[in-house]
Amino acid sequence: MNIKLNENRVKVTIEGIRELTVSTSENLYMSLASEGVMLDAPCAGNGTCGQCRVNILEGEVVDHSGTPAKPKADGTFLACQVYPASDLVIGKIKGMGISSKGKVSTINVAENELKQIVKKVPVSPVYPTLKNSCSLQEMISRALSGVEPVEPQVLRKLADMASQKKQELTLVLVNDEITSIEAGDTGGNLYGAAFDVGTTTVAGMLVNLAEGKVIAAASATNPQTPFGADVISRISFARDPEGLNTLSAVIRQTLNNIILELCEAVNITPQSIYLVTAAGNSTMEHLLLGVSPHSLAASPYVTTFRRLPPLKGQELGLEINPGGRVQLLPNIASFVGADTVAGIVAVDQDLSNRLTLLIDLGTNGEIALGNKDRLLVSSTAAGPAFEGAQLSYGMRAVEGAIDMVRVNNGELTFDTINGGKPRGICGSGIVMALAELYQVGLISSRGRLVDDPESVKYPHLIKERLRDIDGKREFVLAFAEEGENGEEIIISQKDIREIQLVKSSIYTGVQILAENFGIGVEDIEQILIAGAFGNYINIDSALILGLLPSANKNMIRSVGNAAGEGSAKALMSESHLNRCFQVLEKAEFIELANDAAFQKRFITNLSFPPLK
Repeated sequence: MNIKLNENRVKVTIEGIRELTVSTSENLYMSLASEGVMLDAPCAGNGTCGQCRVNILEGEVVDHSGTPAKPKADGTFLACQVYPASDLVIGKIKGMGISSKGKVSTINVAENELKQIVKKVPVSPVYPTLKNSCSLQEMISRALSGVEPVEPQVLRKLADMASQKKQELTLVLVNDEITSIEAGDTGGNLYGAAFDVGTTTVAGMLVNLAEGKVIAAASATNPQTPFGADVISRISFARDPEGLNTLSAVIRQTLNNIILELCEAVNITPQSIYLVTAAGNSTMEHLLLGVSPHSLAASPYVTTFRRLPPLKGQELGLEINPGGRVQLLPNIASFVGADTVAGIVAVDQDLSNRLTLLIDLGTNGEIALGNKDRLLVSSTAAGPAFEGAQLSYGMRAVEGAIDMVRVNNGELTFDTINGGKPRGICGSGIVMALAELYQVGLISSRGRLVDDPESVKYPHLIKERLRDIDGKREFVLAFAEEGENGEEIIISQKDIREIQLVKSSIYTGVQILAENFGIGVEDIEQILIAGAFGNYINIDSALILGLLPSANKNMIRSVGNAAGEGSAKALMSESHLNRCFQVLEKAEFIELANDAAFQKRFITNLSFPPLK
């Protein structure tokens, strides 16, 4: 029986989690995404990664033609390939919303720097009388050394409280502007939220501003992913006003969801949040504001804005205190955004004497080279391969992802996140796998899977795991009986090429920045690796593949989610926020495409370096 797809809406229940209503005219992956439920799908719902599997416990799904869909061998369906045809009950979804970025961090800000741009001031107003008449606005001005409320919503609150003759009031100020008035002394109720709005993952931290301490953290998959895995595809999607509105709406809703989750974790309400800081790349910040990012991808490749004053939370649809403000950290250039600025401040690169290279290995690859005297920044076309996208069996670093591969004495072994059978391989896993295969001769320096037993340290691996399918070579990492879904997990020749493209892009960018700085790559004194991928990368494997420009392992350090840490520091400290704007003025943007030798260097750097 064929079922015609239409605009009907049906109920979808995710077992043990939530119930929602979706359209039958969109595939299940997109339908769930539009309701804020993100499935792990590195291919952005194109049906190539096989990760968005769901168990349909009750109800019927159909394919794009309206024919009842057939399940995979393990009884699951790819959500991006099926459409709901009736009310559905879906089994619990593995890895939904999970991200390593969400861990609570200790953010160190010196006590003498814990001065925020938002503060609360208690006052005891002297109410006007017939003999001493003045406006209520003037009454507050006299109590606060000349600062008076001017915003209509603040004046409304003032009028209400004055009618009740409240003897003690608390004034909320942002940059010496009164944004709210509260009854009584509420100085102990002062919270803020710091966000790293990443292309793939959005991470948030809740900060007790009165104490200068991170008290909760949460994260979620960026809901824009179904509309494009990278910023270029999202810029394209946002060309249409409806597309722009969609991308803006879903990211704002995700921030609200994270805010609610953070508040529930410590038993406060979102109205207790008075300030939000956000650091994202330039595209993410444009989309958050609802500003078209078209200028970023069209010559001469410029941002619509670089720095902004604090904005009203209500203008961005954030459900925080009505007088709350949102401070977007500044963007440097079209593809070097506030996340890079925040990262520089987080690791104190702008204060250090040491010549430092900061690399953010996320969906986008940003590079900063320099110290307190000079900073050069650039962006490389890294793409989302490190997040598992564009790989045959790639997935994000969630449960079931292969994250460690070893070849010892001819035996190949692997580990998965949280143990258990593998569902795919994440970025850190593929880097380690390729390094191991390169060292034993299964991959040549040019990145080709070999077939000559004489050149391989363990020839039996060729017979067992290396094969040719329709003229395309592939290596079996996990056999079908080992995988959770009863399918083999393979590394294809294309997968190797994807990693080569990323590593060459990064290394070439570092070379060009070093040349513009007037130094050699060997003169760099320390290398800091930031980003969710950088947090788990095996340094030895990265050096073997030539992903990192150093042979000295001791000078390389992972610094975790530097963008999130920088955003939190800017939230807690006015001096750190000011440093963000100083970095904006100081940083010199280098456009790699303008380098005449870029293409030649890029091709050369595709090869893996000689083994030592």
